[in-house]
Amino acid sequence: MNSTRRVYETIVVLHPELDDEGVETQVTNVTSLLEGKGAEILRSERGGKRRLAYPIKKQRYGYYNLLHFRAEAEVLEELDRMYRLNEQIIRHLTVRFDKEEHLTSLTRMGDDEGRDEDRDDRRRGRRGDYRGGEERRPPRAVAPRPEPDTESAREEPSVSTVSAEASEDTPADTVEQVSEESADGKPE
Repeated sequence: MNSTRRVYETIVVLHPELDDEGVETQVTNVTSLLEGKGAEILRSERGGKRRLAYPIKKQRYGYYNLLHFRAEAEVLEELDRMYRLNEQIIRHLTVRFDKEEHLTSLTRMGDDEGRDEDRDDRRRGRRGDYRGGEERRPPRAVAPRPEPDTESAREEPSVSTVSAEASEDTPADTVEQVSEESADGKPE
């Protein structure tokens, strides 16, 4: 069986509770498996501990490790089997590349320092304005309503008398006589 050796990239996210020695042990296990199956390691990078985009197996952080290698396709089955059996590996992905020039790097990933607060703010749907935060908008000012004067509210409105005498400019038929009424509604 004549199969060609292709270029692959595998990224492994390790459990965040591992120490540096544990991370190093896991990476050497992967590389020794690949070299034992006849693969050529092109590059190995460690991305360090980073915050995950979403919780994986109840973990918010993980150690990222990137590995480029050239191997035959049969090696991938054994590599995938090892990834699934290892409890310290919380996520893995292996991708084939057509050209070696297209290989990626972990250095292209942004640093995550100080971004936890921004990410939490975006989750809430607003920036800097949330309960418990230091940056809070002052409450909206509401104009007070004028209170009615209690004494003037009790008084009855008075109706003034318009005299029946019309001025020379006003026609006689438009002038009405209105008498002043008392509080009980009887004319005076």
